[in-house]
Amino acid sequence: MTVKNGDFIRIDYTEMVDGQVIAATDEAVAKEKGIFSEDTAYGPHLIVLGAGQLVKGFEEDLIGKEIGYSGRVEIAPENAFGLRDPKKVEMFPANRFKEQKPYPGMRVGIENRTGTVTRLIGRKVSVDFNHPLADRTIVYEYKIVESIEELQEKLNALIKTFARMDLEAEIKDDIAVITAPWELSYYKEWLMIRRGLADMIIQHLGLKEVHYIEKHTGERFKAELISPPGKEPLSEEAAAEEQAGEEVSSA
Repeated sequence: MTVKNGDFIRIDYTEMVDGQVIAATDEAVAKEKGIFSEDTAYGPHLIVLGAGQLVKGFEEDLIGKEIGYSGRVEIAPENAFGLRDPKKVEMFPANRFKEQKPYPGMRVGIENRTGTVTRLIGRKVSVDFNHPLADRTIVYEYKIVESIEELQEKLNALIKTFARMDLEAEIKDDIAVITAPWELSYYKEWLMIRRGLADMIIQHLGLKEVHYIEKHTGERFKAELISPPGKEPLSEEAAAEEQAGEEVSSA
């Protein structure tokens, strides 16, 4: 079968800039190239074609390919992470960073935007809001590993990919019912994850609603891939504002 818009597929890929590997889904490749991270989940990535998980040029190259296809594609900046815009480099007073001490290369969130500190000039900080890979040609070597067809399997795959954990889930009369340990409510990321996950399910699985059920047991639950909670859980609105200030695609 050939890949088309809306399909759920898994792909393995290596992302390169100027001949240097900067990302890889294969753990062995990541270790070989010195970019391995304990915090990264390796293995073929779930991609929903049309969901905007990939840069435009990469997604377009996948369309029409057969499952099992292996290839290489070189993507110009305008179809990758964009062309650099000098107007997106702005100056801010150092006191805008509060307890942070800015340094060149530091990623910061300001006014619901994410940028990179480029230099310090007296008590002024220059921040570049262009994507770090703007103006760069990106090369991907990839393989389309498999296609996911069954609805329940698609639901499970979305949960694993976007919630970063396995959760109980079932489909009842066009409604996805997801059961999560109640302890997740203490993790600020969960407030945003559950909303984004629900949007993905409704938009790409064609279901009408998503219901979340809290599960209480005597067992102690640990969310391995979500950072520890702060002193108090944030409201959903506050979490949204913070997420917008901190946020990175998926590549």
